[in-house]
Amino acid sequence: MSARPGSRRIGRLACIAAAAASLAACASFPAAGNRTVLAGRVTYEGAAVPAATVTLYDRYSLADRHAAAKGRCAQDGGFSLSVRPGSYYVEARGQFEGAEVFAFSGQNPLVISKGERWLGMKAVRVHAAEAAGAPTGRGAVVEGELRSGGEPVEDGYVYVYSSPEGLFKGMGVAMSPPTGPDGKFAVENLTESYYYLVARRRGGGGMTGPLEKGDLYGFLPSNPVYLRDGKATRVRLEMVEKEKSLSYSEVTSGSEIVLRGKVVDRSGAPQAGVYAFVYDNRVFGHQRPYGHSGRTGRDGTFSIYLDRPGTFYLGARENFGNSPRPGERLGFYDGTPDHSVKAASGETTEGLTIVVDRVLAEGK
Repeated sequence: MSARPGSRRIGRLACIAAAAASLAACASFPAAGNRTVLAGRVTYEGAAVPAATVTLYDRYSLADRHAAAKGRCAQDGGFSLSVRPGSYYVEARGQFEGAEVFAFSGQNPLVISKGERWLGMKAVRVHAAEAAGAPTGRGAVVEGELRSGGEPVEDGYVYVYSSPEGLFKGMGVAMSPPTGPDGKFAVENLTESYYYLVARRRGGGGMTGPLEKGDLYGFLPSNPVYLRDGKATRVRLEMVEKEKSLSYSEVTSGSEIVLRGKVVDRSGAPQAGVYAFVYDNRVFGHQRPYGHSGRTGRDGTFSIYLDRPGTFYLGARENFGNSPRPGERLGFYDGTPDHSVKAASGETTEGLTIVVDRVLAEGK
């Protein structure tokens, strides 16, 4: 079944309604007087993170961190916060299917002026820092790996900052060499202290300069981390693409890119507990999908939030990782011969149906 005729136009109107519903669902107050609204959505690999807590800090130092506003996301990951115009560091923390996730805006510190502002926040899984073995003899050491979408990040840099006072710009007090194909890095001979770790990978190469849309960045969720003299600390820094800066009016007029539909079986019965997913190439391999929904509920419906337009290849399965096992539900969108869906900028495509079957044991 393909997307219904006219569903893109309807989807644009639905996006406006969905954005408005998100704002109404969050605990916040309307902008009044010299206050303004920051609204947005928290997602993890394209899936909404329901009930995440979004916090705006007007002071962000180690000694003085102050939350100026805080709110909880709705079930679709949407949030809305009423704040005074100013400069803020924006974080989000929540749970996605039992795992802790964290988002740090690539636009931090975010300058909010009068009027409304929209902010898309991409969350990553939180990994605890751990001791890395015997004394190093190389001062305080931090080592680890950079990853994005489950894959190592090559040509990325890790920057070490002693405080947020420089707005996490420049090279900091130390910087790693560029990572190799395995994404591993190490920074040695640091003085024992607290540090903030930030990772960047510029598509055009280079160590410094502003990030462009599509470049990768990462901010350690446990920042600041304490590094001890003579000890090595191992961390894993997850990176995401820098998001495009959007105004609130752009989003509420339909600039989010969303795929919505339902997963059913051959009889048309809705299927709960499966993921809808998209790849950005037509080969459905063992690599991680470009994006996915959360597990479907009883009604079988799904939403995938994309960060760019393009042609994507749509399917659904019960679990990720390795090949599908016998008995697992698996299926693909059959509205086009190659399972493709065109996602256009500013449009919500609805009416997408994915039919799943149980995978049979080999030879059956």
